[in-house]
Amino acid sequence: MGLDAQVIAIGPFNADIASALEYGEKRYAGVPPGATVVSTVFLAATSDESVALAAAFGVGAFEMGKHKLDPKNADIEALALQFGEADAGNFRRLASRGFEFYYMPNG
Repeated sequence: MGLDAQVIAIGPFNADIASALEYGEKRYAGVPPGATVVSTVFLAATSDESVALAAAFGVGAFEMGKHKLDPKNADIEALALQFGEADAGNFRRLASRGFEFYYMPNG
């Protein structure tokens, strides 16, 4: 069985970060400021991508107890290379707004 993984963000909604969230700005119309929202930031579809995603945050793919990520430990260059500048930029925007990030492996 292979491994796939994702990094999710959980934090307070504000209209100026709606475009950085998973479902697009229209889906967040009417969400009040400060409401808690959850969004996938990075999605790794293969074992190699999943391991690299975890490594970009300084954790192991199955290093249990360390899947709450510290955004200050993120290797933005590695994330941008693997997932694109847009996703890395969205991550930075959400991090600057106090979102928390979690690595979730599935394998």
